[in-house]
Amino acid sequence: MIEIFRELSDYLMTTFTGWGLSFDTATIFKNIINFIFIGCISALSWVIAKFIIIRIVHEVVTRTVNKYDDLLVTHKVVEPLSQIFPAAYIYYLIQFAVSDPEWVDRIRSLCYSWNVFSLIIILFRAIDAVHDILTDILMQKGRKTNIRGYVQVAKIVVGLFGGFGIISILIGQNPLSLFGGLAGISAILMFVFKDSLSGFIASIQLTSLDLVKMNDWITMASRNIEGNVVEITLNTIKVRNFDNSVVTVPTANLMSESFINWSNMQDMEARRMKRTIMIDADSVSVATPELLDRLKKIPILTEYIEQRQKDAADPMDNMQFFGKQEISNLELFRKYIEFYIIANYQIFKKYKPTTITITNEDKSAAKETAAPKIEKTDKPLKSYTLEIYQIDDKEEFLKIHGEAAKDYLKEFKGRTIIKDIDKFTKDFKDDLVVDKKDKRVYYPITKSKSITYINNKLKPSECKSRIIIKDGIFVENGHLMVRQMQQTSTGIPLEVYCFTKITEWASFEKIQSQFFEHLFSIIKEFGLKTYQLSRDEAREGR
Repeated sequence: MIEIFRELSDYLMTTFTGWGLSFDTATIFKNIINFIFIGCISALSWVIAKFIIIRIVHEVVTRTVNKYDDLLVTHKVVEPLSQIFPAAYIYYLIQFAVSDPEWVDRIRSLCYSWNVFSLIIILFRAIDAVHDILTDILMQKGRKTNIRGYVQVAKIVVGLFGGFGIISILIGQNPLSLFGGLAGISAILMFVFKDSLSGFIASIQLTSLDLVKMNDWITMASRNIEGNVVEITLNTIKVRNFDNSVVTVPTANLMSESFINWSNMQDMEARRMKRTIMIDADSVSVATPELLDRLKKIPILTEYIEQRQKDAADPMDNMQFFGKQEISNLELFRKYIEFYIIANYQIFKKYKPTTITITNEDKSAAKETAAPKIEKTDKPLKSYTLEIYQIDDKEEFLKIHGEAAKDYLKEFKGRTIIKDIDKFTKDFKDDLVVDKKDKRVYYPITKSKSITYINNKLKPSECKSRIIIKDGIFVENGHLMVRQMQQTSTGIPLEVYCFTKITEWASFEKIQSQFFEHLFSIIKEFGLKTYQLSRDEAREGR
């Protein structure tokens, strides 16, 4: 192309001077014609690159099976390539349209700078595409790790290096000399990027300490924030409140202010229910035979009342043993609440080690189970303790994990056990989740599709939940207490402390309300009353 323009320039100069034009006039006309040709060639190269080459790349990408390369098209990563070709043609051909060498150098510097700028845009868009790919992969694996802050840091680094490169090209200086001058303006840079630096440090702390992640439910009372985290950037965290309003809070403020993260509660699938019923002390009394006979008809209290009656009728001194006193209606009501919760347990299927004792003759069989450890007991020559993973229901186990899991089972001393727990958990790692408190306990899981926010867009992802073997409203993996608190002037507080499997806010409040509505409606059956101020007491402001 350069040889063609050189021959064209010689031909135009020969032709114009042959027409009797002066050398300067002929040079002007030659430059104008060459400039027109250069403009046409640059525009043609832009059209070819944008509408042919790039379109072919897009067509190939969209037809591939891999879905992640489609993000290259979505973020328009290769489109800035079309801007490089015109600048390259101008860079090499401008010498035939401009006679002044100084202006040639200036235009070439602009073209070079433009190509560096186009490269920066390509890298920015490629970083965004990589961010979406990694976010989607992490979401599919059930991880909520946020990398938005690191993406923004990468963009800042690319922008700084690219900016210094453009400036060095325009002023004709070595880029290293510009970096040497950074020490002199470091104070100004620290002031300009103060918020970005503090936000970056806070973002690293939040990520490394696992304090907040994408889609976490957080509460900040000081800022009236109650919702899910939809975006974590270098400087701000965006939260979508439950009223669908969007609030942004500086990332550094999450390190300096207190907030509540409910994600662990959601992951554990157990939310605490803690509420107190005020019992009127005047209504507490010894249960009469009529009351006991009536309450015996409640199935969950029948066995307890019969056992308590036997203990109370024991000829031994009842005052020597707590638990053998006279039966009170408050005791029965307290036990009723406890049994009612137990009767509605939500139990998760789990595999946990069970310790058994085996004889010396079973030592050889114990070795074949690949148990973690065999320890001697008080009779070292006759018996041993062994930890096994026992399967209570073989059919259910195979239904959950498939017929291929049959090879991991073995009959041992009348039990069905997992013969190699390490190999089983390794081969079925996608179908199991490890307990956070005890790494030896595994929960089988079921997989389902859920919709989550990725870069403010709704995208499907895989959701894992533990398999339930009994339906109910309460959970086993939490404390259960129905306790009597210190008596006050307003009655005897009876506190219910338990956990429900309902973690979603509105559903939890509904379950909690229904539970206590049941208690308030049935408390009269126990001869008890809830305490509340009378009209006169309320009027006096007691």
